[in-house]
Amino acid sequence: MTGSVRAANGLVATGHHLATQAGLAALRDGGSAADAAVAAAAVCAVVLPEATGVGGDLFALVYDARTRAVSAYNGSGAAPRSIDPGRFAGTGFPDRGAILATVPGAVAGWVDLAQDHGRLGLERLLAPAIRYAADGFPLSDRVARSLGSADARIGADVGSAATFAPRGRWLHGGEILQQPDLAVTLRAVAASGADGFYRGAVAERLAAGVRDMGGALSLDDLAAHRTDRPEPLAVAYRNLTVYGQPPVSQGHVLLEELALAEGLDLAAFGSDEQVHLMVELKKIAFADRDLHAGDPRVTGFDARCLLEPAFLAARRAAVGKRASDAVAGASFGTDTTYLCVVDRDGNAVSLIESVFSLFGAAALVPGTGVMLNNRLTGFSLDPRSANVLAPGKRPVHTLNAVLVLEGATPRFVYGTPGAQAQVQTNFQLAVGLIDHGLDPQRAIDAPRWYHESGRALLMEAGFSEKTRQGLAERGHHLTVLAGHDEKTGGAQVIGIEENGSFIGGADERRDGHAAGY
Repeated sequence: MTGSVRAANGLVATGHHLATQAGLAALRDGGSAADAAVAAAAVCAVVLPEATGVGGDLFALVYDARTRAVSAYNGSGAAPRSIDPGRFAGTGFPDRGAILATVPGAVAGWVDLAQDHGRLGLERLLAPAIRYAADGFPLSDRVARSLGSADARIGADVGSAATFAPRGRWLHGGEILQQPDLAVTLRAVAASGADGFYRGAVAERLAAGVRDMGGALSLDDLAAHRTDRPEPLAVAYRNLTVYGQPPVSQGHVLLEELALAEGLDLAAFGSDEQVHLMVELKKIAFADRDLHAGDPRVTGFDARCLLEPAFLAARRAAVGKRASDAVAGASFGTDTTYLCVVDRDGNAVSLIESVFSLFGAAALVPGTGVMLNNRLTGFSLDPRSANVLAPGKRPVHTLNAVLVLEGATPRFVYGTPGAQAQVQTNFQLAVGLIDHGLDPQRAIDAPRWYHESGRALLMEAGFSEKTRQGLAERGHHLTVLAGHDEKTGGAQVIGIEENGSFIGGADERRDGHAAGY
């Protein structure tokens, strides 16, 4: 473990050191936080192919120091308009395949962030990602392990094998991964913006390839895609304002957890009393998600109803002294990456992107370098669900980003990958940072718990025996993890000090890296 890093001019924290370097270089070249975030996110899409890519989705929160306002970007795509939900009746969703892809939204999200808040232009911002795609980079040990563990999913895919097994076997850590087709796709975006991906030659190759692979994504689906800019959600917590993403992001789950906790004492850090309360609040917020959450364009769902004082008071009263049962909700993919950036002018970006499961749909479209997402499996097939699959509808996402203001200026920018763990880990980080004043790295390194269903509770080994015993006595069924475990996420955190300097940390659970200047 290392301590937090400090800087006066800008700070970048991402899930890969090459992405952090790309973001930092953009800041040094006079770029804004949005410029650095786009540069870093694009590099992540090259060097973390198991977690993100141009075939994935993006959500971001941006603080603009000039307007002192927070804006939200929903860069997620819809189900193909030709999709037939009936084809999955009785069998459920397959494990892999192009049929699982929704419209990729990440590229449009990058372009819109750069246009709205950037200074450097796409050609400069995408240059590092293009270089790593064309010339290659040494594969990390972690990504190499992911290739091995994904063999059953990607082994039969021609595009994946050609890219990640050029010698007839999956690349090992330290070997050079080159993705020349991806470089061509990224060059088209650098030259033509969103049109370089969603229209024209790349879109035609992508749509034709998806069709040949049995998918439903069409040229019309791609051309119709736009980034949503919804009003962000916010709650007051301990004299700060915590901003989160509205649906289809699950940012409202974190905000409900915090709003419920606002009326409770969480002072005993790491104690069985504190952990019990937080786990039970998590169960309440997830139950509300499973009951209500769906694409608001279709369902009309307004997550603000879950943050009303009267509703929160009634839900808070349901917390008991013993562990409650909780029915397992939907299953969500685990492969995602998160990054955050602040610049010398006070701008801040909190950004998360994903292809959903490990290597997404395990379907890499030949000639494009695009690994498709499998976000369709984020839908429910239960016709009673607000999140039921329908053509042109967006699924519920675990993806959420966090931005915390003190008054009208940023105090913390943070987030984590980790599927169902995201809003649980973000809840724990908020309590560590805000309630207990931990610096970013200490908050990240603190042991975490993770709840999925019933009374089962995973706990990292750093909790005391007293805490574990107390939780067991309250009825929680504990499994102790060996140490820091990536199941609980891979967080990055930046704090803004009273004097305007920055302090940041990154998570060793997933090769995080923070640096500033």
